[in-house]
Amino acid sequence: MKVVEIFNSIDGEGKRAGQLVTFIRLKGCNLNCPYCDTKYSWDSDQTEPMTMSPADLVDWVQDKGYPRVTLTGGEPLWGSIDQRGEVRLLLKELTNYGCEVNVETNGSIDIEPFRVADPDRLFFTVDYKCPSSCMEDKMHLEMFKELKAEDVLKFVVGDVHDLDVAKLVTRLIDPQCAVYVSPVFGKIEPSEIVEYMQKYKMNQWRIQLQLHKFIWDPNKRGV
Repeated sequence: MKVVEIFNSIDGEGKRAGQLVTFIRLKGCNLNCPYCDTKYSWDSDQTEPMTMSPADLVDWVQDKGYPRVTLTGGEPLWGSIDQRGEVRLLLKELTNYGCEVNVETNGSIDIEPFRVADPDRLFFTVDYKCPSSCMEDKMHLEMFKELKAEDVLKFVVGDVHDLDVAKLVTRLIDPQCAVYVSPVFGKIEPSEIVEYMQKYKMNQWRIQLQLHKFIWDPNKRGV
């Protein structure tokens, strides 16, 4: 597998926000969101990835990591058949070792083939790409209806139109999992999201801020 970086930090968002986590960031993405803050993970001119096997990564976590792991990208579930097979193997081996693994994925790829472990050990944080991402046409609404209670549905919003779409999607799929709404950093005030939640009584939503961008420089890598 092509690994852009592996590091220990805190989870900056989601249901494990603030907890110690080991991040494994894989290279490559099938989307191109204009606000992406990890373009270096799929731009070959910005970074040279490491080649690591699932066994290499499990060894690293055993030696240096934490029992919570986040697999991210880029898009960690995208790639060749061999790459996808290695990702499934990695998820099995990390959970067999005893890790709780969160897979951050962009909503364009079916996650069901990757549910290879006990849901107490493996869950998925799935983005629904709103209009400001310019990628909403890549979303598969039916897949979002299959999210499990342990999963997370995430909307990243840059304006009120994005909020309107997030509201519509939430009501259409009636998710059984946690729903987080996060501002595109620097594009919309968090207070505007809270006011929107209050106005439309979006009781399922939880606003989240990316903690790592407040603790460290917003552009700092490896945190």
